[in-house]
Amino acid sequence: MGKVHYLNSHLQKFKENKITFELDELESIADYENIGESDPKIIKLFINCFKNKDNYRELLKQLPDNFDNLNKYKLITVYWFAYIVYYHQDNYEHMIGDCLEDINENMVLLDSPHFCKKVYYYLNLPSLIK
Repeated sequence: MGKVHYLNSHLQKFKENKITFELDELESIADYENIGESDPKIIKLFINCFKNKDNYRELLKQLPDNFDNLNKYKLITVYWFAYIVYYHQDNYEHMIGDCLEDINENMVLLDSPHFCKKVYYYLNLPSLIK
């Protein structure tokens, strides 16, 4: 499946089944552009951070200063969801549920810029930064 549709379609049903994906699927998950081509350097950075088990804040620090905000929101949101699904398999349902409740959303919509912006700001709340 292309772009983040693989992860997005499963996250919409996260309460029904355990979500899993393989590391070789990271490139399609990291594809943050809805229209046009994603920068291969950013995708490589995404994959390297993910494989190094860096959290989304580490990825955010390494993004170029001129990186578009909408793409930043989407990339960080997708990274966070993928990270908790892959590395926190035992309690990702709780983490996603807390996020959805705090941002007042009912379902995960990774293709929605509005949703990604809300998640991005949720992830950067002072109470979550430790």
